[in-house]
Amino acid sequence: MSVEERSLKLQFRSARNAVIAALLRNEGLSRSELSAITGVSPAAITEVTQALLRRDLLIELPSPIAGRQRGRPTMQLQLLASHAYFVGISVGESDMPMVITDLRGRVIEHHSLPICRMPAELVGIARKAFNEILRTSKIPRSRVQGAGITVAGIVNAAEGVCRYSAGLNWKDVPLAQLMAKALRLPAWIDNDANAVAIGEKFFGRARDLEHFSCVVLGRTIGSAHFMHDMLYRGHDDSAGEIGHITLDPKGTLCRCGRNGCLDTVSGGYALRDAAKTARLTIRNMRDLEDLALHGNAPAARLLRAAGNGLGQVVASLVHLNNPQCILFADMEGFGNGVFRTATRQAIENNILARFLGSTQIVFSDAEPVLLPRSAASIAAFEYLNSI
Repeated sequence: MSVEERSLKLQFRSARNAVIAALLRNEGLSRSELSAITGVSPAAITEVTQALLRRDLLIELPSPIAGRQRGRPTMQLQLLASHAYFVGISVGESDMPMVITDLRGRVIEHHSLPICRMPAELVGIARKAFNEILRTSKIPRSRVQGAGITVAGIVNAAEGVCRYSAGLNWKDVPLAQLMAKALRLPAWIDNDANAVAIGEKFFGRARDLEHFSCVVLGRTIGSAHFMHDMLYRGHDDSAGEIGHITLDPKGTLCRCGRNGCLDTVSGGYALRDAAKTARLTIRNMRDLEDLALHGNAPAARLLRAAGNGLGQVVASLVHLNNPQCILFADMEGFGNGVFRTATRQAIENNILARFLGSTQIVFSDAEPVLLPRSAASIAAFEYLNSI
C-alpha cells in the first residue's frame, strides 16, 4: 500500500469513527448535521455513510419535519440498533449477572449465573446461559458479535488476562481466551471500573465529555479516567486503583497487605464490618443510612468518616487530572444521604477554588445491570472500532 493510499484509509477511518460517535450521541442526524457536528467534509460524510448503509449499520428515514418543507425531503440517519448484539458478563464475588444488549447498549435479556470461582466451571455455566439467552430473546446467533467480561481486579486488557483478583483468588487467568472458546465469539476482558467508564462514554452520561473520571462505589472502590476522549490505562493497565491509596498508615489491614487503604474506610465490605463491630444490624448501606437519618450517632459517624475519606482522595484526583466531571456509580445503595453529602463536602473543601465551578460532581444510583451492560459495551466498542 502506498503512502497516499494509507493516508486515505486513515482519513476514512477517522471520519467513520466520528460519524459513529455522533450517531451514538444522537438518535438521528442528517448528513449536513453530521458534517457540522464532526467537522468532516460533506463529501467525506457521503462516502462514509454510504459505506455504513451498505453494511446495514445505518438506516435512512425521512426527517420529522420533512412533510412541512418544500423540495427534496431531508433524510435522517440512525444507527440500526438490531444490527449487532453483545454479551456482557460481570464476574464478582457475590453475583455474576449476564446480559445481551443491542448496538445502542439497551439490555434485551438478563440472566443470573450461579456463583463460581473456578474459571473452567464459569465458562461452562456461561455457555449454557448464553444458549438460553439466545433461545428466550430469539436473537439470531449470527447477529451476536462479541462478549465482554468485567472482573474486580487487575486486568491486562490487551492480552485478555486477569492478572490478579483478590476476591476471586485468581492469578494470570486467560479469561478472554477461555470465554471466546466457550461461546465461539470474540471476547474481551477489562477491570470493572474501566468497563463502567467505557459504558458511560459510549452509551451513558459521558457521551459529550472528553475528560472525566468514573468512581465505582461497591464493596471496594474503583476508578477509571478518560483523557482527550481516550481511556487512560497507565503503562501496565493498572491506572485507577484509588481503593489502595493510603488514608491512615496505622489503620485497618487491607486485603492488599497494607494498612489504612481507602477500601478499608469507604468500601462496602469495610462499612459492613464496622457496623457489625458497632453492633448495628444492617443488611445493606440503605439500612445504615436510615439509621443515621433517624439519629443513630454511630451510623452517622461511620458514614461521615467514609464519605470524608473518599472525598479527600477524589479531591486529589481533581488536582491531578482536572476532569470536566466526576461520575459516581453508587452500587451499594447509599442514596442521597449522609455518605454522599460528606463526600461532596470533602471534595469541595479540599480542592482549589478555581476547580469548584469547573468540575461537575454527579452521583447516580447504579442499575442492577450496570456492570454486565458495561461489559457488553467493551465488546460493542471493539466491534465498532473494527468495521
